[in-house]
Amino acid sequence: MSKQAILNQKFTIMKKLTFLFLAAIAASFTSCDTPTDTVDKLLNEDQVSLNNTVSTVVTSEEATEDITETADYEVDLYSFLANEYDVPASSSTKNGMLERYYEMFKMWKRYKNDQLPDISIEFGDNNGFPLGITLNYGDSTVLNNGKVISGMMKIELTAPPFTDGAVREITYDLMIDSVSIDGWKRIELTHNDDVARKFAFTSEMTFTFPDETQLFRKAERTREWVSGLDTKLDVSDDRIEIRGSATCVDTEQNEYTKVIDDENPLVRIGTCRVIVSGLVTFSQNQTEFAHFDYGDGECDNMATYTYIDENGETVTKEVEIGHHNRYKNHDN
Repeated sequence: MSKQAILNQKFTIMKKLTFLFLAAIAASFTSCDTPTDTVDKLLNEDQVSLNNTVSTVVTSEEATEDITETADYEVDLYSFLANEYDVPASSSTKNGMLERYYEMFKMWKRYKNDQLPDISIEFGDNNGFPLGITLNYGDSTVLNNGKVISGMMKIELTAPPFTDGAVREITYDLMIDSVSIDGWKRIELTHNDDVARKFAFTSEMTFTFPDETQLFRKAERTREWVSGLDTKLDVSDDRIEIRGSATCVDTEQNEYTKVIDDENPLVRIGTCRVIVSGLVTFSQNQTEFAHFDYGDGECDNMATYTYIDENGETVTKEVEIGHHNRYKNHDN
């Protein structure tokens, strides 16, 4: 496909995303009005306008969810440490930040063989802000949980991250395991006290799978740290809850929205490499066609998804979190 054809395809997809995004917002207001543990309202698979199977579409999207959470946790860990450096910028301050990063991440044992990404810091003119943090993972940086990250990510902070209204803007040029991530995310602190911190997210991101299928996602979310704030040296009690919705279009022209159940949000804990609980609903034209259930809080790396097949039978399948069907030369 020529470069111009790819650009035209992306333009068409982004227009569709804008329309779908409005539908997702509408769905988010109605999703908790009916029980989420029933499947009688799901469309049959042959009634859904997809150019691939429900299984492939659902597992692909939730694989990107797993990947995004890995990147977001990296963003939080590096940018939160910057809250301690609301001081005039200097070479000694920069060296102190770098030493602190290396000290903390070795203590947390986040990276295999203590191999951190290369870190560069740029100070602004207002007591060091805006502050830029660039993380270069090179060809391969391995987390102790087995995830492999390569490429670069840049974080820009307008103020210390726990300041009311502080904004973080992130640009991604990463690969996590076999999926690449390009795009941007804006994160604003909307609530901060001794009990919890809440952030509002907006993002537009492109994921490229090994079979060269691309998935474009536009999302609005909240991400709330509900425990672990008083023990910053210990990640074992970290708990994060994620709520919101997203609109998705891929290069196979599969279009859908997804909504995280408000009463059963996605949950991350500091000691687990994957989401441990939460319920996601997939829909087209505000009609649901699949549910994805991350479980009951156990760090077991497994989830289930449910849909109705073309024969009207309820199908529930177990899947390893992060697994997808879009591997190179894979026959769906």
